[in-house]
Amino acid sequence: MSEKKYRITFEPDGKSVFVRAGTTIYEATGEAGIIIKAECGGAGVCGSCKVRVVSGEYEESGSEAHLTKEEIENKTVLACRTKISSDMTVEIPLQSRLFEQKILTEGIEKPLKLSPNVRKQYVKVGEPSLEDQRSDLDRILDALENDGKRIPVDVLRRVPEKLRKGDFGTTVVLNRDEIIGIETGDKTDRNYGVAFDIGTTTVVGYLLDLNTGKQLAVSSMTNPQTSYGDDVISRIQYTIENRDGLDDLNERIVACVNDIIVDLADQAGIEKKYIYEVTATGNTTMTHLFFRLNPKYLALHPYVGVVRDSVEVRARELGVSINNYGKVVSMPNIAGFVGGDTVAVILASEIYKKKKLSFALDIGTNGELVLGNRNRLIACSTAAGPAFEGARINYGMRARDGAVEKVLIDEDGVEIGTIGNGLAIGLCGTGLIDAVAELLKAGVITANGRLLKGEDLPPDVPEFLRTRVIDHEKYGASFILVPGNESKTGDNILLTQKDVREMQLAKGAIFAGYQLLKSTLGVEDEDIDEILLAGAFGNYIRREQAMRVGLLPQVPKEKIKFIGNAAGAGARMVLLARELREETSRISENTEYIELAINADFQKVFADSMFFPEG
Repeated sequence: MSEKKYRITFEPDGKSVFVRAGTTIYEATGEAGIIIKAECGGAGVCGSCKVRVVSGEYEESGSEAHLTKEEIENKTVLACRTKISSDMTVEIPLQSRLFEQKILTEGIEKPLKLSPNVRKQYVKVGEPSLEDQRSDLDRILDALENDGKRIPVDVLRRVPEKLRKGDFGTTVVLNRDEIIGIETGDKTDRNYGVAFDIGTTTVVGYLLDLNTGKQLAVSSMTNPQTSYGDDVISRIQYTIENRDGLDDLNERIVACVNDIIVDLADQAGIEKKYIYEVTATGNTTMTHLFFRLNPKYLALHPYVGVVRDSVEVRARELGVSINNYGKVVSMPNIAGFVGGDTVAVILASEIYKKKKLSFALDIGTNGELVLGNRNRLIACSTAAGPAFEGARINYGMRARDGAVEKVLIDEDGVEIGTIGNGLAIGLCGTGLIDAVAELLKAGVITANGRLLKGEDLPPDVPEFLRTRVIDHEKYGASFILVPGNESKTGDNILLTQKDVREMQLAKGAIFAGYQLLKSTLGVEDEDIDEILLAGAFGNYIRREQAMRVGLLPQVPKEKIKFIGNAAGAGARMVLLARELREETSRISENTEYIELAINADFQKVFADSMFFPEG
């Protein structure tokens, strides 16, 4: 089957994706990893997803009620009400972006007041004389009006020469009430920080201008600790079994962070010495490994970490390559397996402030789940495993060019879509969900997860599907997603019975956690007002397919909203607004943690959750 596809480019991001004809601009933004506002979940009633069509043909209906005459004349449309019918270029304005708008602007959606910990002030002081014998530091403090209450001795040693080299004009770098730097001349325009989301699989860094709040660059890398195990338990076990295990893992993640910092600085054309603060979020294990804290007891009953609250150290103590006097600060954790990344999601999504009942889900190697509102928040963690990131899948791969990300089966045949629109190499997490969902609909996979062999297929399964079902000599029952003559490798790309089982384990763990959170709060599916999917993977999931495989509950799809890398957004927010650090402490203290391992019903609920929904 061949269906027309169009290239849609989003500005000013410069990101392009290929989509089928009839795809909405809102759906295309999700595929491009761009998160725009849509309080109604793309139902076309809130009017918040305004974009401007720069070029291209489209079919629009229902936008007019939310637009001014000037906006209509300027080709502004609602992204969720506009279908793509040609190659297009679309501009996404700042006010339509979810987190960037909240961070960078004023007057809309209770935005942040820019108040970073680090600030710079240029002072010009009088030269000393016999009549004025104040010390160098007293002169600076008087000019600051005693704003700097503390100064480390190693910074103090630099004061005399720096002050005189600048003809008694100097830039003072302050972190709260501490002077952390003295710089020659006026360097106040060079004030930067980096926010990190340190995931089990992927590490993302954001470079921000602390004077303006503007994001200057983004960079990401695969977490190099994956060579020691693709889940946190494997890595903790490595530190237990190897004398230098903790140092090994710490050195790996610090090197990764430093590589990202170099890339960020190169992208923005700045010097690393003007980066003064790093905020870092991640699950509890990743935080321990980054700060070289012993994670051993996170894996042993009763699963206790070294610290729950935020950790702050000098960057050079960790070996992080920013300004020698800069600081590295972590987000606080909630419990042994619900970390600062969950706190960041709660902060960025503001579910802790809402009256409505929200369910937030961050899907990764571990699934972190939060349910509640401003009255009560409860959280849990599930060991989903790395299946959704392509690991432990026979033909699995991470979400990069060549990965099958879409599967569609209809009366004309099997169509696949790949990232980058090139030949297929393997199968990533969204493609796995799509493939299983489509084969469930077609009757090739049963509700208990059995991938049927050819002789067991129902009579109504069409011939073009029957020919793709094989009994592989190594993998047993398998389905040919991509024939070898259509793949980049020249080999068949298969979905195997083992892959389906891995999928069941992953989605079953997450859905069981959701069921037990509901039970704890005494609510049902229909009581939940919104389901928020966080993380890069969550952003690419197709809602109908996720419900079809039982990863998400059966709810009206407009309740399911994508919020992108909310953990990264939370880390950026606390970098730019010091008041929010107190908020994260309160979130950490007030969010209840549910330990699934000791729940008497967990094993039964987990077993039931592994089944796929009927019909």
